[in-house]
Amino acid sequence: MKQYTAASCFSTFLLPYVLFEDVLETRKTKVKVCSLGRNISLFPDIAQREEQIDMVWKTIEAANQESPPPGLQQGFKEELRKLTAKKQDLFPWLIATIPRAELSQKGTRDVLTIETTEGVEKIQIVTHPDPMGLPRIIDILREIQKNTKKQVLLMERAMGTKGVFNDLEIAKMTTTFCVQRADLIGYHRMLTVWRETQSAPSVMRVIGHGLEVLNEIEANTKKVLKTLVKS
Repeated sequence: MKQYTAASCFSTFLLPYVLFEDVLETRKTKVKVCSLGRNISLFPDIAQREEQIDMVWKTIEAANQESPPPGLQQGFKEELRKLTAKKQDLFPWLIATIPRAELSQKGTRDVLTIETTEGVEKIQIVTHPDPMGLPRIIDILREIQKNTKKQVLLMERAMGTKGVFNDLEIAKMTTTFCVQRADLIGYHRMLTVWRETQSAPSVMRVIGHGLEVLNEIEANTKKVLKTLVKS
């Protein structure tokens, strides 16, 4: 079973927010905002999280001499709230902070440099996937669909027998399916953008099928996680 680090989980969490964003500086800013939202999510209650969001905004305000445009403060704070909620939904067990997350460009790829308590990792990401890769994406999703459907039944049977999995194995499986849920958001964003830019009826049908497959995978992934959490 693949070992996921805090950095790799963050890169999966981040990807949907930078997909198809043309401007590098904007992608860099989104990386910073995502890391802020993720770290703020670690505070245990809403009041503490709101206090941190206010502190971040005050720091930004102090660093800029000009008054912010109308609505910027509200929009920025709301974005941080959404990110904290999304992190708590996808990775509620992940409590490692990310002191540093930076984006640079290497050729046609973006490179994330992520610092955690585990060390520093560099992860390449593709922010502008080519729609020519659609058939391959559909094949991947069908394989995930098939495997996840099997896992729903296998987990229900296995969890009915005491001692089949130890705590470490359950933790690793939980991480795997949490990452899968985060991956699905990236696939959904990819297919949705391609649907907006492609006009051929045959391509539209394939994308529509892909979105239906994604919905089924998401439902079954949640079932597996629910079974694991009960264990």
